[in-house]
Amino acid sequence: MTQNYQKNNLENSTKGDILVVDDTPANLRLLSQMLNEQGYQVRPVPDGLLAFAAALAKAPDLVLLDIRMPEMDGYQVCEKLKAENSTKDIPIIFISALDAIQDKVKAFTVGGVDYITKPFHVEEVLARVETHLALRKLQAQLESANTKMAQELALAGKVQKSFFPQEMPNIPGWQLSFTMKSARETSGDFFDTIPLPRGYIGIVMADVVDKGVAAALFMALSWSLIRTYAGDFPAHPEIALTSVNRRLVEDTSAKQFVTAFFAVLDPATGRLVYSNAGHPPPIVFKANTGEVIQRLGLTGKPLGLFEEEILEQKVVELGPGDLMVIYTDGITEAQNEESEFFDENRLVESVQSHLEFPAQNLVDALLMDVQSFMGETPQSDDIALAVLTQDSDP
Repeated sequence: MTQNYQKNNLENSTKGDILVVDDTPANLRLLSQMLNEQGYQVRPVPDGLLAFAAALAKAPDLVLLDIRMPEMDGYQVCEKLKAENSTKDIPIIFISALDAIQDKVKAFTVGGVDYITKPFHVEEVLARVETHLALRKLQAQLESANTKMAQELALAGKVQKSFFPQEMPNIPGWQLSFTMKSARETSGDFFDTIPLPRGYIGIVMADVVDKGVAAALFMALSWSLIRTYAGDFPAHPEIALTSVNRRLVEDTSAKQFVTAFFAVLDPATGRLVYSNAGHPPPIVFKANTGEVIQRLGLTGKPLGLFEEEILEQKVVELGPGDLMVIYTDGITEAQNEESEFFDENRLVESVQSHLEFPAQNLVDALLMDVQSFMGETPQSDDIALAVLTQDSDP
């Protein structure tokens, strides 16, 4: 053993629990001694069966593994360790007199991270042990950080869902239902219902560009502002959205924007005053026939782009049995395995095929049709969908 390694300060060494497996006593003693001198905790084991049992009993940080051993050779030990959840991530360095290329290839194939040929140099063994233990620590730190991030994202998703209506408002003579399916833990889509003076009901569907945490934060801000200005201008969705737009442009520097549809329903008359800021047009269907009466198109650009943007309002009258479908582009841009879009035509056909359903059943059926269309294709965007319908005359 060289003088340089003997003089290493143990406090500065990379410590770790190392399982050393070799059926040659001299090799086992030498490896154990040199690793102990460097401050590692060493567990020497003379055969493969004992090595596997020792690793299961207490997972080491690293394994130094001989190949030629009776009953269970090193390849078999490695394969069995990689098959167990508790030991599959342990780095395994093979140390063997076998020097053929096929032996080395097999070592890596079964899961080894490194291969040292006997007779070995102490410096080489120590350097590789230190390297792989350091990598193992970094991997553990990364896994811990990823777990923490996943937990925080899950919590953020729960907080975000608390913004959405926990139940639909009871509107005599009307049915209103909603569903949402996020592509990730958090969402850029949102839906809200807002009680307003004179019995009016505000209905909001919006979609923040992009995905992830930044979109979720922008969504929370947009949701809060829409609620605030809806209360300030309860009969004028266009003024409310214009005010939201101004605040977003003035108060944020992020290059994000949100499409939003905001409607104010008078349940007594069926009059719906709305403003559409760059959002996919909701579709109004005729009672009984399912004919498309109107698409509630754009009255302005998405919010957060232009400070001087002024939105307009429009009005639609909903009669008995008429229904309106409000959605985000996660519906129409859902893709199947052939990269085809679900598109608006399929949405219309789906609504018309389930026209007799109550609002909640219709929402469920539409979502099922979208998912059936997608097949095994992963969902790439958030999906939000709402149905509003006036009960038919008795």
